[in-house]
Amino acid sequence: MKMGETRLVVRVHGPKGYADVEMVADTGATLTTITKTIADEIGLVPAGRAMVKLADGSRRAVAVADADVEIRGDRAPVRVLIGSADQVSLLGLTSLETLGLKVNPVERTLEPSEFTLYALIRRARNPGRVPTRVKNGELLRSPF
Repeated sequence: MKMGETRLVVRVHGPKGYADVEMVADTGATLTTITKTIADEIGLVPAGRAMVKLADGSRRAVAVADADVEIRGDRAPVRVLIGSADQVSLLGLTSLETLGLKVNPVERTLEPSEFTLYALIRRARNPGRVPTRVKNGELLRSPF
């Protein structure tokens, strides 16, 4: 079994355009990270700073911005960290999950992932009839 880094090109969109960025898919990183050079190129403006925990256990405040990431034509808005010029660009777990992707470490590829929903779903007492409720004297159909 051979495992290693999963590298891919991710299109990152900002107000001034987009950049195709080579990234390492890192399921240990919560957020996606790009360099300040790329952020400036596509017009990302920091929305603030976030305290992050680094792999060595130290903590650091890092600029954050909102961008869109695109992989294989699927595009979604995500929060990104803006790192230094020598920072390795990372595709974080929230971007992967938002796009419905997971890492296959053996093949070193991304593959579709199922979305998970943990919610209480009430069932109708009489499945043959559509449950209803009344609000302000108006009859409403219930999604349950």
